[in-house]
Amino acid sequence: MLQQHQTTTLAPPLPLDVRRDALFLDLDGTLVEFAAHPEQVVASEELRLLLTRLSHQMSGAVALVTGRTIASADAVLDGALVHIAGIHGIERRAGSTIERSEDDSARVRTAIDDARALIAAGALQVDVEDKGLAFALHYRRAPAFADATRRAAAEIAQRHGLSTLEGKMVIELTLGQRTKADAVIDFMAVPPFAGRIPIAVGDDNTDEDAFRAVARLGGKSILVGAPRETAACFRLPDTAAVFAWLQTGLAS
Repeated sequence: MLQQHQTTTLAPPLPLDVRRDALFLDLDGTLVEFAAHPEQVVASEELRLLLTRLSHQMSGAVALVTGRTIASADAVLDGALVHIAGIHGIERRAGSTIERSEDDSARVRTAIDDARALIAAGALQVDVEDKGLAFALHYRRAPAFADATRRAAAEIAQRHGLSTLEGKMVIELTLGQRTKADAVIDFMAVPPFAGRIPIAVGDDNTDEDAFRAVARLGGKSILVGAPRETAACFRLPDTAAVFAWLQTGLAS
């Protein structure tokens, strides 16, 4: 098992090297602030322009690796990035082609029905985010339902043969066992990422899979947010610090 670092000792990262590095970025909590509901998240024009310029200078070796669908990520970033892995790697866009590792959504549909029945009965207070091949139960607006949401998600997942991923005030139920690690590995196997040094940036527990994959590939990772145990090597305190760090790449 790769070493977990105590984040209280983690330094800020070295400047981004656009000629050498490949960049894998989370979205919510890393590039943009959280909102009560994912559809309320907005990326600034400055961020979208920065990502576009970085991708150009890095010969396209910048990818978004997110729990959102590709369509949802595009809606936030207005198409600023070409390479996107959505739903933690279940879907991946390289250029104009979208590949999906799963295409049977029937189990997801019936599982969502179960979750909505619990909501209607008052057993849960969550927002359901339907991703087609997965769905998320957000309890950000009702944190007192954290334990109830975990129990319900585990029961629904077992009943319908789904996997669960827990993030910040959200639990996702997905088809298959793919994680952000799979997305990073897939991208690194092909141009324009192949031959570069991978750098992963993320804030959530679901990003730890990407951090460990990057370490195996000889790269480094950056945790965003408050100190905690992590596989990352560096830390930035917030989304504003991530923006400033990304700008260092343009100046290199």
